[in-house]
Amino acid sequence: MFTYIIHQFEEHWVDLFGNHYAFYSFNNSFILEILGQPQSAVVPLTKESIYAINTSLVWLVGLLAVLRSPKHLFPFFAMAGIMLINGLVHLASGIAKFQYNPGLITSIVLFIPLYFWTMKQARHRVARYKVYLVMGLIWAFLAHVIMVAGLLLANWYRLFPEHLYWIALVVWSIVPLTILKDDPLIRTLSNQKH
Repeated sequence: MFTYIIHQFEEHWVDLFGNHYAFYSFNNSFILEILGQPQSAVVPLTKESIYAINTSLVWLVGLLAVLRSPKHLFPFFAMAGIMLINGLVHLASGIAKFQYNPGLITSIVLFIPLYFWTMKQARHRVARYKVYLVMGLIWAFLAHVIMVAGLLLANWYRLFPEHLYWIALVVWSIVPLTILKDDPLIRTLSNQKH
């Protein structure tokens, strides 16, 4: 969770070049470019959307991971998956545009290496590690699909209000509580004692 604080500092406070809240303007320009639309006053990524994304897919999932560990590990793997997918999206965006984007440095320096280090540690401690790893990545990938699709459907195509977008993200953030509810960490540690 601490790494996300540093990452969001780079995204939403001061980026590498000293720009304040650069994530908002950079990503709106990027989205409009992908949509083939001119830069305009109508932006798909509102500040409310940024709030919705961060409170649900980052802080709610992270809180659930902390509160449920070690008895229910899937929220932890979901949060780890969010970090990796987010980091890879920043990296892919940087490569595609061949330029810096707010959050790229912390993605490269913190998110991606920390994910692989954490999974290396979990591999030796978690029963059904591969299942958790794959399911966590699938959940995180789908979270990003829901995030982007919902953002466009709510704010660009105006098919539903933005507050329903936030509700959908909150619901998806609670899903990890319903997946893989057994206790592999405790079982693995207790098996080692016998």
